[in-house]
Amino acid sequence: MLRWSPSILFLLTVSPVGLLFAEDEAKITFDEHIKPIFREHCTTCHSESDKESDLALDTYSGTLTGGSGGEVVAEGNTGSSRLWALITHAEQPFMPPDQDPIPEAQRALIKTWIEQGMPENAGSKIKRSNNAAMAMLGGTSLGKPEGPPPMPEKLLAQPVVETVRSAAISAMTSSPWAPLVAVGGQEQVAFYHSETAELLGIIPFPEGEPQSLTFTRDGRQLLIGGGRHSHSGCAVLVDVASGERITKVGDELDIVLTADITPDKSRIAIAGPQKIIKVFDSVSGELVFEMKKHTDWIFALRYSPDGILLASGDRSNGLVVWEADTGRLYTDLLGHTGEVRSLDFRADSNVLASGSMDGSIKLWDLFENKEVKAWGAHGGGVTAVSFANNGLLASAGRDGRLKLWNGNGELQKEYVGLSDAALEVAMTGDANYIAGGDWNGQVRLWRADAPEQGALISANPPSIESRLAAANQQLTAIKTQLDAAKLTAEAASANAGTAQQELQVAQQAAAEVANQLATATSSDAMLTEQLATTDSQIAELEKQIVALKAQREQTATQLATAKEATTNLQQQSATASQTVVALEAKQNELVTAATTASETQTALESQLTAAQAEVDKVAAQKLALDARAAELAELTQAAIAGAQAIAQQLTAVSAEEKGKKASVEDLTIKLNALQAQLTGLQQQVEQAAAAQSGAQQQLSESQAKTVELQTQLEAAEQAALAAKEKLELFQKAYQKPE
Repeated sequence: MLRWSPSILFLLTVSPVGLLFAEDEAKITFDEHIKPIFREHCTTCHSESDKESDLALDTYSGTLTGGSGGEVVAEGNTGSSRLWALITHAEQPFMPPDQDPIPEAQRALIKTWIEQGMPENAGSKIKRSNNAAMAMLGGTSLGKPEGPPPMPEKLLAQPVVETVRSAAISAMTSSPWAPLVAVGGQEQVAFYHSETAELLGIIPFPEGEPQSLTFTRDGRQLLIGGGRHSHSGCAVLVDVASGERITKVGDELDIVLTADITPDKSRIAIAGPQKIIKVFDSVSGELVFEMKKHTDWIFALRYSPDGILLASGDRSNGLVVWEADTGRLYTDLLGHTGEVRSLDFRADSNVLASGSMDGSIKLWDLFENKEVKAWGAHGGGVTAVSFANNGLLASAGRDGRLKLWNGNGELQKEYVGLSDAALEVAMTGDANYIAGGDWNGQVRLWRADAPEQGALISANPPSIESRLAAANQQLTAIKTQLDAAKLTAEAASANAGTAQQELQVAQQAAAEVANQLATATSSDAMLTEQLATTDSQIAELEKQIVALKAQREQTATQLATAKEATTNLQQQSATASQTVVALEAKQNELVTAATTASETQTALESQLTAAQAEVDKVAAQKLALDARAAELAELTQAAIAGAQAIAQQLTAVSAEEKGKKASVEDLTIKLNALQAQLTGLQQQVEQAAAAQSGAQQQLSESQAKTVELQTQLEAAEQAALAAKEKLELFQKAYQKPE
């Protein structure tokens, strides 16, 4: 596990910056600070009695209303405030007209007032803008975003929690455009590539257990809802590419069971055991309104893709549809007899699918507010439903199965392999991949067209250290197997060589025997011919019979000897042929064994290359994790040092200001005394007046510098606070007790 050095922890707990964060931020209000500036420079032309360009700056409501060109100040954003552009001479017409610009110190007050959310009076609250959320809203897309679909780019693959097995899978979803599946684990969300089942990164969720995962319609952000049962709950919006947190809403006393975000990302809805739907502004985090009608725990929330409706389902079979903008009731949908666990809208927003523990899936027409289709989907209950962009519907059930349906409720595919009741289902937007998670914490990923080829993925994957150790262990094992295979291949090759030599010797011997057999056969034929000639001569030459008989006996003896030699040679030839056949068979067996050993060696070499690549990859991920920790520590120290330096400058300037103020007061007293003695002392009075004027100018400059430094200090404090929050989040996610 990662650990932070004692020096960094000491700076975070006892440094002066920590004391600065404990102080209340100086509030700049319209009534106390801004109205006097407008009265001095603006209200001659812009007041309720003389509203040039229909703009009145002498009242708070008039300032916020703006003029004929629209609003002139934007809450929390000077860059979008036309008034700020005019008084800083960034745009024309320069204001005030035909005069010097408003003094810098007064402009600094106006800037701070806008950034604080334009408080009206001492009783108003400071509302600083969430710039990250505003930037996110600026890039909203209701359809497929331009360019490559958003994928994780800078996420660490280090889990927050490493366990032997995962808990029951309570949250899962997939990107509408990218090959990306998100799986909720324990204090974390894991991203997997749906095509390769590769772990792409992990989002920490130190607030507790994710219960709801929802991608924005453009797939750029992921909304995580969850918390700790009977303790706390919230929803956090994170960027998919970087993993950075954008906004956090809700501070509930119980876990958030479901959450969703409007298609334009302006609002976030959450609900759970408290039976109330709360809708928050995504930028400010403020509660917009609440919706109360459910009488039991709320399990499901879903905005329609066009953003017009919001559907919700509860534990007592309640299914309600609301107007998304106003929170007013749109319709009650009656028909389920068991708790409504999951909801999803078809891409055209016209049809709502609901899955219930009564075992059925129902399709609802939201133009006529009626049920248009219903079927029994899973024995024991339906736990999740999810539409793809093409209208196919995936479901999960207590029967441990995932199923794929067409728009008419006809079964297309069925996926088995989970070890217990299926709790979650996720289908990629293109309907090419489907994933499911069960009660035992098992998660499987399938190609939609290949139900028999499911791959296991983990909600709580092993740590980088564990994966590196496993990869090294596998690498060592493969190296051992490869070494053994090399020895086997070498032995087989040597045996094959020896057999080849024996075969060649046997073939040579067989050739020699064959030559001898040919010679003997020729001799046999010649002797047979000679015997026939002799018999003929005996018949014709009876007179020479005695001599010829003797000659015949000699020839017969030679023939017998030749035939015996021929027979021996034939036997030797047969034996040699059998030896050749046996050696050829042995040679073939040894060549096959050598080929098999070579193929095994090649396969193991490929496995060795893959294992080495995995070791290199996991080692790189560990280096990235260590680099991220060092980067956060360095940023935090730099922010703390900057804030300390500005705090010291502010202290020095404040002391200097107090001294100059006392000097002005002394000179003023002296001036009054000299004026009482005007007769004969006019020269002293003029000198004192000049000194007092100079001191007053120095005091104004000092005050302006004080305001400027105060502004810088606020910016430094914000930077230090942001760095501290990132560090604390990182610590919550990765720092565990020894």
